[in-house]
Amino acid sequence: MANRKVSISMDSKEILENLCGMLEVERPLAIKIALAKGIASYDKMQILSHNGSGKWAVPDGIIRGNEFILYKHLMINELNKMLDEDETNKFLGLFIEKGLLVIKQELSEISSLQDYRITILDTAQKEAQRI
Repeated sequence: MANRKVSISMDSKEILENLCGMLEVERPLAIKIALAKGIASYDKMQILSHNGSGKWAVPDGIIRGNEFILYKHLMINELNKMLDEDETNKFLGLFIEKGLLVIKQELSEISSLQDYRITILDTAQKEAQRI
């Protein structure tokens, strides 16, 4: 199992490219970070939708195997409903976009000297302590 036919807006792709440069990581890892961030920041009361114009196709197979199953079940848990293959791919795109928007907001709040990798670790530590 792997992602297929997932697309994000061109605005989100620009955020993705900035994230790759800032973290000095390849695009597949940045997509997975955005997806995890999107799932973690999902609010049950919000409606997920594509933002911006245009579409950029996320390459097929970036998320596959056990990672795909993990992300699918995290989405099922957050959405509280079963997902077929088409819905899974639709929500992958929506959660990636949501995560990229959260990352854009976080990047706008840090100083130019602060490393975003430290911000990610601090956020993860706070979440772990909350649980």
